[in-house]
Amino acid sequence: MNMKSLFLTATAAVALLSSAPLPAQQVLFKSQPDRHVHYRIPAIMAQGKTLWYFTDDRSQVTDATAWGDIGSVGNISIVCRKSTDGGRTWQPEPTTAIEGRGDSGFDRGHGDAAVVCDRETGKLLLICASGDVSYGRSDVSVKRDEQPDGTSRYSLDLSRAQQVGRYYSTDGGKTWQGENIAADIYRLYDTASEATYDDGRGKVAVERLFFASGRICQSALIKAGSSYRIYSVLTTNQGSLVIYSDDFGSSWQPLGGAAARPAPKGDEAKVEELPDGSVLLSCRMLGGRYFNIFRYTSAPKAAGHWAEPVASTSLSGGTAGQDNATNGEILIVPATGKDKRPVYIALQSLPFGNTKGSPRNVERRSHVSVYWKVLGSKADFDTPDRFLTGWTRYEVTAANSAYSTMAVDGKGNIAFAYEDNGQQIKCGSQNMEVYDMTFQSLSLETITGGAYRYSGKSSHRATFLNAE
Repeated sequence: MNMKSLFLTATAAVALLSSAPLPAQQVLFKSQPDRHVHYRIPAIMAQGKTLWYFTDDRSQVTDATAWGDIGSVGNISIVCRKSTDGGRTWQPEPTTAIEGRGDSGFDRGHGDAAVVCDRETGKLLLICASGDVSYGRSDVSVKRDEQPDGTSRYSLDLSRAQQVGRYYSTDGGKTWQGENIAADIYRLYDTASEATYDDGRGKVAVERLFFASGRICQSALIKAGSSYRIYSVLTTNQGSLVIYSDDFGSSWQPLGGAAARPAPKGDEAKVEELPDGSVLLSCRMLGGRYFNIFRYTSAPKAAGHWAEPVASTSLSGGTAGQDNATNGEILIVPATGKDKRPVYIALQSLPFGNTKGSPRNVERRSHVSVYWKVLGSKADFDTPDRFLTGWTRYEVTAANSAYSTMAVDGKGNIAFAYEDNGQQIKCGSQNMEVYDMTFQSLSLETITGGAYRYSGKSSHRATFLNAE
C-alpha cells in the first residue's frame, strides 16, 4: 500500500470514531508583528456547547520590559471569543473582557486569565494578574502603626506588589464587574510566625503571586458552602500554593493551611479533582512536571494533608518536556475501553520540545502534545509517584508552541486551546514571544488512538470506585 493510501485509510478510521467530524484547527487570535498585533496566554471554559476562549491582547505593549507580561511598558487587556456550537463557529470579532488602560495603577494591565463557569448558576468568574508591577519585581512590606494605647497595628503595604483582579459576569460574558482583591489573597499567608519586623517594616513569606492562567477547577463532589468548591493555584516565591473557595471566589483559603508548601520548587501549576475527591497538583518545571496529591480527612471542613511532591522527567513514559519549562493543563475524564470497563483517563498537556538545542526560548518550546494515562483503579492514583510513568504522547502540533489549556465540552470532547506558530520579536528594548492563539476540538478516541472513548454515564464514578 502506498503512502497516499495509508493516509486515506488512517483518515477514514479516525472519522468513524465519532458521528460527526470535529472542527479542524482554528486560529482565533492571530499575532501580526508587522501590524503590532500580539497575543499570549490561552484560557478556555465550557458550559455545554458554549465555549469561551480568553487571551492576553498585548498589542499596546511598547516595551517588553517584563517579557511582555504585566509590568511591561504599555497596556495589556484580556479579550474573548465565544462559540455556542462546541467550537465549530465563533463570534466574528473578539470582545474586550477586561481592559488595560492608563499609564499606572491597577488598571494599566490585566492578563493571565484563570476562568471557571459555575455549573449550577452559569455565573462566570475570571481572575487575573493586574497592575503595573511585574511578578519578578513584586514586593510586599509590613507597616507597623503605633496605637495610642501602646499596642501596634500591622498592615500590608502592597504599593509595590503585583495586584490581583477578580471579575464576574452574569450575562454570559457580555459584561464584567470586578475589583482588586490583592490584599485578600496576600493576607492568606501573612501570619505572625512568617513576618519579621525591623523599624516598623518587614517582610512576609509570600511577596509575589498570581493565579496560574487557564482553567480553575470546580469540584463535582464537594459542596460545603453556597457553591461547589473551586480550586486554583498561586504561583509564588514560595512555589506553587493551592487555594480553594466554597463561595465561588468571594473568599479563599489555603488548602492544607497557610504553612503548607505542596510544591516548593513548583512554578505555574494546575489542579484537578481525582475520582475520589482528592486533589491532584501538576506543576511546571524545567524538563517535566511536579505532581502532588492532597487527601481529605474531612472534605466539608477542607481538612487533610499533602503528600510529598515527585518529579516526572522521563522521556519514556513520563511527562518530560525537552529543555523548556512551560505551563500546561491537567484534566481527568471518565472513559471506557473496548471491554466497556469504567476507567479514568488523565490528560496532561505541555510542549515536548526538541533536541536541536537553541538559545531562543521560543524555539525550545515546540511540539505541544497531550500526554494520556489510564487510571484503571483507585490504586493508580493512590500516591503522587503513580503519575511518574505510564504516559503516552499525542502530538497536536510540530510548530513552535507553548502554553495550553483544555476543558470538557457538553459532548465529552476536549476543547483544546494552545499557543502555536511562535515568534520572537523585538518590542522596544526587549525581546518578546508572540503566538497565534489556536483551538482544536479533540475526541478522547483521537487522543488515545481509538483505545478509549468518553463516558458520560452518571453512574460511572460510583461503579469505578466500588469495583473490586
